[in-house]
Amino acid sequence: MDSKEGLNDAQIADNIIGVIFAARDTTASVLTWIVKYLAENPNVLKAVTEEQEAIIKSKLEMSNGDKSNPLTWADTKKMPFTCRVIQETMRVASILSFTFREAVEDVEYQGYLIPKGWKVLPLFRNIHHCADNFSEPEKFDPSRFDCIHDPNTFMPFGNGTHSCPGNELARLEMLVLLHHLTTKYRWSLSGSETGIQFGPFALPSNGLPIIMSLKTNSAAT
Repeated sequence: MDSKEGLNDAQIADNIIGVIFAARDTTASVLTWIVKYLAENPNVLKAVTEEQEAIIKSKLEMSNGDKSNPLTWADTKKMPFTCRVIQETMRVASILSFTFREAVEDVEYQGYLIPKGWKVLPLFRNIHHCADNFSEPEKFDPSRFDCIHDPNTFMPFGNGTHSCPGNELARLEMLVLLHHLTTKYRWSLSGSETGIQFGPFALPSNGLPIIMSLKTNSAAT
């Protein structure tokens, strides 16, 4: 195909479908952990809910009480704390524990030679749980993302030219779901299982049984 020629409709659809299917398990895994961490950290859940309900109240005021006004792209830009909750979840849970890469040339790293052609296995979970990168790495603390961290210390979607092309779509999906989840429902964990299973993505052992109920005094109702 000519390098100046654009993609046709079928090729565009194929690329979009590829991103959606590739993100199915990973996004679902992150959302599972978010539900768990919010249930375990009521103050964080309260802060997320307040942020999301403020958006609803603002939209109601601007539309004279029209509750059918849907969430917009601009609304998702008003969710800084919710974004930090997503970031911290991806750090603590590290859904993508590692990836495979190949050295395209000889590389010397800290006195070690990595020959061209060797396979390299970056361990994202180790990076995200390193105390040199994040203080108290096992603690769930969204406020740690109030500041910018050093490059290559937070890579939930990989890094560089081969990083996940669907990362913005995944973030958007999680923001939209959390908006509706936190403003309309409340839940509690059912069971005491705290382990992790890898299959291949990190998930709570035996899934995450929860008990859900409609939220009372919701701004969304």
